[in-house]
Amino acid sequence: MDMFGLEREEALAVALAAGARYQLARITLVHKERLMKNMRHFTRVPSSNKIVEKKFVRIGEGSMTYSIGHHRFIEMARAAGAVYKIGTAQGNTILINLELLDEYMEQFREPPTEMKHPLPNRKGGD
Repeated sequence: MDMFGLEREEALAVALAAGARYQLARITLVHKERLMKNMRHFTRVPSSNKIVEKKFVRIGEGSMTYSIGHHRFIEMARAAGAVYKIGTAQGNTILINLELLDEYMEQFREPPTEMKHPLPNRKGGD
């Protein structure tokens, strides 16, 4: 398992912590969606090669993480109250709190809709 560049044992430990690991008699299954949801704000620290959860990001990294433009990202972060300005007026560092932004973004989630032509329910080994 070479997920997130982790060794097998590390990846299994992270999957267990995320509630995404299932141990069967001879194999271990990992619920990929559950693991990805848990890992979305994690990053590798270059100097120590450890994986840490990021609570704050800069604008460029945040807009890439959420796949939206810089201006829209800043707009949404301000509306969420997730913007932190650190430093003097000229040399400000602007950080965005991802937890607050995630909470804010939940209001935009659309409810599931029924498909016009549902996929056939395939049972068995097909």
